[in-house]
Amino acid sequence: MTADRPSLRIRLSKWSGTLLRYLLLEATVALIVFAIAYVCVRRMPDVFRAETRILVNPQRVSDKYVSSAVSTSSNERLNTLSQQVLSSTRLEAILDDLNIYPKLRLKMGREQLLDVMRNHIAIELKQSSDGPSSFTLTYTGDSAKEVAQVTNRLAASFIAWNLLDRQQEAQGTTAFLSKQLAETKLQLDRFEEQLRIYKLQHLGELPDQMQANLQVLSRLQIQLQANIDTQSRLDHEAFLAKVEILPSTLGGPLVASLSPKQQLLAHSELAHLELAELRRHYTSAFPDVQRKQDEVRALDAQIASQPVADTPQPQTPYPSLQADPRLQLIARDRDRLAKTEVEIERAINSYQSRVNAAPIREQEITQLLRDYDTAKEHYRSLLEKTYSAQMAADLERRQEGGSFTMLDPARVPDTPIGPDRVALLIGSALFALAAGVAAALLREVLNNTVKSEGELHDLLPDIPLLGLTPRLPETKRGSSLFSSAFTGGKS
Repeated sequence: MTADRPSLRIRLSKWSGTLLRYLLLEATVALIVFAIAYVCVRRMPDVFRAETRILVNPQRVSDKYVSSAVSTSSNERLNTLSQQVLSSTRLEAILDDLNIYPKLRLKMGREQLLDVMRNHIAIELKQSSDGPSSFTLTYTGDSAKEVAQVTNRLAASFIAWNLLDRQQEAQGTTAFLSKQLAETKLQLDRFEEQLRIYKLQHLGELPDQMQANLQVLSRLQIQLQANIDTQSRLDHEAFLAKVEILPSTLGGPLVASLSPKQQLLAHSELAHLELAELRRHYTSAFPDVQRKQDEVRALDAQIASQPVADTPQPQTPYPSLQADPRLQLIARDRDRLAKTEVEIERAINSYQSRVNAAPIREQEITQLLRDYDTAKEHYRSLLEKTYSAQMAADLERRQEGGSFTMLDPARVPDTPIGPDRVALLIGSALFALAAGVAAALLREVLNNTVKSEGELHDLLPDIPLLGLTPRLPETKRGSSLFSSAFTGGKS
């Protein structure tokens, strides 16, 4: 501890002596450095900054009534607009119109000037709960008028490009939907035409006509049954008439003039009439029907066993049967009803085929209707979206959608924002002092003479120091009267 204190004191004394010894050098270097720094600071150009705030307006018409055609968020849109506005083409137009950086044009290329200009532009967002509510656009430069002009040009570019971009997006959406709507309309027309042709080709066989076909079929069946009943009634009336005529004829004098075969034919005709009448009421298993069948077969066998006559004889030996007015009227009605029956049966077969084909037509038309309904629903959806997109595009054209508004245009700044010359001069003064001290220390390091007791003790640690001589004034010739034996300075 005792040894350290003298050593520290010696060192402090050494460095303080050095600073005092080269005080003139220090002052000279400090003044020169400060003078150079002062000139540089004074010649530094002023830096001006212009600022404008742009408000992000929400859509003026509620989304409940008109949906916005712009799908991107405000942050994404601002990033896109920044890239568009700060593109080389846009900045070159401002660079040439306002003749910015005339001195740098001589030293830098085009791309370098644009990079410098981009570095002087700053965009700061102000967020809200629903997204960015505004953003601040600033530009710095060395001309107060120039920074205001550039800032206003950039703000106007943001507003113009935002409107143009929104309109283009809305128009692009409308054009796309209109094209899709036209294509869907053509497809829907094709389905409608296919459906129309199919209905014409299968008219009456469609599923929605099945109920009407069943009603017509039921009515025709009723008519057929009525026709059959009427024919049966006419047959019964004809049978009764013939039964009345034949017995009287068979028992009359006409029988004696007939041949045996003709008599058998007469009895066979009467037996056939009776058998037909029995079959109208009973089945073939009924005893009376079976007995009458046996009788008819026996008569037919007898007729077949008779020899063939040389001269043809009439098969109906009773002209009274054909000459009877009742039988003639019944025969005409019977023929008319038979023709009507054929027509009704033909109509029943036609409608029955329609009813039978209904399930097949239902399956075929279901496929057509499914494709048609799908295309129709798609067309209706596209139509609604197209109307919405057209209203959104009209909203953008009227500038009632979300847009940008310049709250206050940039003004020419009254005072520069930099450089801070006072701070620079204070820093320059401190640097000048440090430079003077550094010069003194460098001079001290380069000087090899012994200038203090400590240095002498360090050089000759084993030789005791006998004493010190004071510094003597110099003579007029510039030499001292008495100097130390070791140095010309203090020893």
